[in-house]
Amino acid sequence: MRIEKLSAGYHKKIIVKDVSLEVSKGEIISLIGPNGGGKSTLLKSILGELKPLDGAVFIGEEDIKNISLKELSKKMSIVNTDRVKPEHMSAMDVVMSGRLPYSDGFGLFSDKDREAAFEAAALMKIEGFSDKPFTDLSDGQKQRTLIARAICQEPEYLVMDEPTSYLDIRHRLELMDVIRGLSDKGVTVIMSLHELELALMISDRVLMINDKGVVSCKEPGEVLESGVLQSLYGMDDEMYKAVKRQLEAGRQRSKSREHAERKHCTYFLNKECEYYPCHNLGEEKFSCLFCYCPLYDMEDCGGTYVITDKGTKNCKDCTFPHDRDNYGLVIKKLKEKMYGKTNGREI
Repeated sequence: MRIEKLSAGYHKKIIVKDVSLEVSKGEIISLIGPNGGGKSTLLKSILGELKPLDGAVFIGEEDIKNISLKELSKKMSIVNTDRVKPEHMSAMDVVMSGRLPYSDGFGLFSDKDREAAFEAAALMKIEGFSDKPFTDLSDGQKQRTLIARAICQEPEYLVMDEPTSYLDIRHRLELMDVIRGLSDKGVTVIMSLHELELALMISDRVLMINDKGVVSCKEPGEVLESGVLQSLYGMDDEMYKAVKRQLEAGRQRSKSREHAERKHCTYFLNKECEYYPCHNLGEEKFSCLFCYCPLYDMEDCGGTYVITDKGTKNCKDCTFPHDRDNYGLVIKKLKEKMYGKTNGREI
């Protein structure tokens, strides 16, 4: 997806100004900023619900305004803040409605449609109330059902406006796990969040929209290091110090959690291998996972190597893919290899 010099608003009044951004496949981008800054307005323009006042949004080389609604619904799904009120529909009926773009002219669903709906329902853990009337559900259950409907569309792009609304803390964290899983499968996620801790924990990049509609883009680490949050939300020094401490603690907890998960389910160590230890790393840091480095054919692989006289890479002293602490960087490099590197960090 490419957003090109996009300005969005209502009745010729510009709310969000001159946004340009290239979005990579599988990237997670979160929009943050004060109320009224234009997060929802920007999302509606990205979706094509709101006609841009200037600029355009492209999927591939095609302007979304030239893509039919049915085809666009196969590429992009939405969870917005408007509360739908379907009559005489169960939760599963609502999820199944996400398959309408794929149904025949009579609105009939195939076995593949039903399978996709059941998978989405399981992902959002709504099976326990899937037969209940949608109107009888709690707000949190309705929100999980609507997210399941959007996932059921099997989109390339999942666009969500405040998806954590109405969710308790457990279901918010479970949603973050779902989003990570979708991203790993190549689904691009663009969403607005009010929870800064979650935005910094989950995102590849963060779009910050101030109350004047000016947009900037940074990686999560840069957001904290730059101190931009203080001016973004108009916080005084004491307030910002407290918020920063909380966010830093949250990021540390997230890293610890990810490290624990990787330690138990991602790494493995084969000390029976005739070549172990093949690199100069202690056992507590060593991983055999990337014994045959998947980044070998990348010039910018992140590791240490020399080019031989025959023009090949000699990486025998490189510990980069075998160091557990570099696992996240290796995965990032793999995404760049598969989907291409995002150009530019500022807009």
